[in-house]
Amino acid sequence: MPTTRRELLAIGAGATLGMNMNLPTDGTISGVTRPPKHRPRLAVLLTQYAAGSHGVCYCTKLLEGKQFDDHYEAPLCDVASIHLMEIAKNDVGVDTAKRHNVKMYPSIATALCCGGDTLAVDGVAIIGEHGNYPVNEKEQMLYPRREMFDQVVNVFRQSGRVVPIFNDKHLSWNWEWAKYMWRTIQEMKIPYMAGSSLPFAKYAPFVPLPRGQKLDHVIAIGYGGFESYGFHSIETGQFVVEKREGGEKGVKWIQFYSGKAVWEAMNAGVFPKDIAEAAFSKTWKPNGKPYDFTHEVFAYDIEYLDGQRLTVLMPNGYCQEFGFAYRVQGESEIVASSYRLDDLPRLRHFSATTRALEEMYISGKPTAPSSRCVLTTGILAYGIESKVRGGVKIYPKDLKIAYQPLATPEHWKEVLS
Repeated sequence: MPTTRRELLAIGAGATLGMNMNLPTDGTISGVTRPPKHRPRLAVLLTQYAAGSHGVCYCTKLLEGKQFDDHYEAPLCDVASIHLMEIAKNDVGVDTAKRHNVKMYPSIATALCCGGDTLAVDGVAIIGEHGNYPVNEKEQMLYPRREMFDQVVNVFRQSGRVVPIFNDKHLSWNWEWAKYMWRTIQEMKIPYMAGSSLPFAKYAPFVPLPRGQKLDHVIAIGYGGFESYGFHSIETGQFVVEKREGGEKGVKWIQFYSGKAVWEAMNAGVFPKDIAEAAFSKTWKPNGKPYDFTHEVFAYDIEYLDGQRLTVLMPNGYCQEFGFAYRVQGESEIVASSYRLDDLPRLRHFSATTRALEEMYISGKPTAPSSRCVLTTGILAYGIESKVRGGVKIYPKDLKIAYQPLATPEHWKEVLS
């Protein structure tokens, strides 16, 4: 029998509403079976909308609805405008917009104002992922997320009101810019969500997540590039460790390992081999043994201010999956699982994320902790700095970011296949 999923993710307290907000202000979140009285109008801003891009993952689902394993959910919002910065050779955005009678605008400002002179939408989605952008000396892709954010904020200021924003993945490749964005969000009281689909995606086996318990060293696994998918991999671990006793308190230090140094550190006891192997054991399509690979193998090792440890392993070559393993202090059992991500064209693991975004646009309050993505952005930035500096341990002074995850809405259920 399939297992009913009852805790898709932990959600966080959101920012308060801005001035003259037209959305409900009671803080309630609309159930998926109860359509909102007011259907929010959205502006979707994309760097690229190619086949297989995040434009398909988000914008198409906002336009056409969300497919889950056992049911379909119609859109709860209306895409009112689209701004597309780059037309790819395999672009699908132009035809998709035409098919849904959505106007495409030449700039972010005109998209937010729907061709007028003041803000004319109830929510904004910034999909600054994919496209042709330069790479810096740290091998980071310079996506213009901060630049897109600035243009959105300018319209808010000129219009005298704010609406909720979603930012796909980490805030910026530049940590100083990311901190500026976060200060602006707090000062302007912008309801804000950022991150990827992983905190909303299904994992199997459907294991319980820790709730207010003291944890031993947590292990997360991932794959791919150390920045682009390093964010996903760190976020996978952060989603688990934030639920420990006392909630999130912030980070003390970060250290980057690569190549055979990853396995040498594990064998030396820097991080626990038994918990790592429990995480590896849940991968669905392993290739040999993880220790057989050293090329493009990465690790982010993290200690938090309360002493909690997290190590994020990226054994490229061994698997192309994300997962986690943890053990409650004083217990012998190791809890481990791996995410089941859907292939093209359906990409169902983005459906739950899209639903969470729609409910933010309806309620005016984030349905996941914004601080999680801010902290993960900082961990990634300092981890890359550790890499550039030869793997030294870095003690940042600006990662004292504390937050508390909350309970999952009861109506957020998904049946696992």
